[in-house]
Amino acid sequence: MQRLYSIFPQGLPGCGLALLRIGVAAALVQQTADLDLPLRMAAWLPVAALLIGLLTPWFATLGVVLALLQAVLGVLAPLPATIAVCHAAALGLLGPGAYSLDARLFGRRRLTFPRA
Repeated sequence: MQRLYSIFPQGLPGCGLALLRIGVAAALVQQTADLDLPLRMAAWLPVAALLIGLLTPWFATLGVVLALLQAVLGVLAPLPATIAVCHAAALGLLGPGAYSLDARLFGRRRLTFPRA
């Protein structure tokens, strides 16, 4: 994950990325509302992963593919599909931010060396 994102922003930018993750997860929930129960339950994995910020680039890419697929099949109107694709692509390109599980697992570490 460090190779994808050089920093995990804190402060207001980190809060903005957390809100973007919540927005993309909400869009995924809205897109899967018309699916059958087993498919809807399967869609909750990426939603939960995006909410906590786990493997964000992979699940954001999945959100882009899902929105494009629904737009091509005519399930989702063009404007909501465009908005969902733009938000998910922005999240995949910007990264999860400091307030995510990705930052905790893969973020920068501070090395401390004992004094000799």
